[in-house]
Amino acid sequence: MKTKEALKIAPPPTPEEKALSPYDIIICRAGTTGCPHAIINPKPIAEKIEILLDELGLGKHIKTKAKGKLLYHMKFKIALAGCPNSCPQPQIKTFGISGQARPIATDSPCVECMKCVEICKEKGAIKIIDARPVFDYGLCVLCDDCAEVCPTESIVIEKKGAKVMANGKLGRHPRLADVIKEFATEDEVCEILKKVAEEYMKPVRSPSE
Repeated sequence: MKTKEALKIAPPPTPEEKALSPYDIIICRAGTTGCPHAIINPKPIAEKIEILLDELGLGKHIKTKAKGKLLYHMKFKIALAGCPNSCPQPQIKTFGISGQARPIATDSPCVECMKCVEICKEKGAIKIIDARPVFDYGLCVLCDDCAEVCPTESIVIEKKGAKVMANGKLGRHPRLADVIKEFATEDEVCEILKKVAEEYMKPVRSPSE
């Protein structure tokens, strides 16, 4: 069985730094203190995102609209999670990602230890049938736990990436974010964010226009 090491990265911004920022960027502990569940590291993605948003002029756009008083609801809200547990709640942010990993069965003999079934929190997502792991991807949340505990590599991760979500919010008219792409690379995350930010900066037309 492979041992998964927690990522240990620099701490998040201070409360003072966050108060002055036009962005509200939340990173799960996979990118700060470290987390054994991490599939992707959100810290470097967060750094790229902040640079990209400044280059697009989003920060300046938000501060101009704020007219000197930057309130929380004016900020561009982003949440970055390293795994499907989605602790910072990307599903309700303007832009968010969560790490995901797709497990598959290999030709390596399964010893039917049942560790994968025992660790899986999604009932029925994985079964052992005729000494072979069988997945129900409609139930699987792509967390990679089963591959981590498999002692024979009968289960491995086929691919990793980020689930990208956008246009979620709470407030007066809450809505869950749309899933834009599965298993996105860092470059694809930035490309999608660019489109979301550009749309966000477009003037809001009145119903009479």
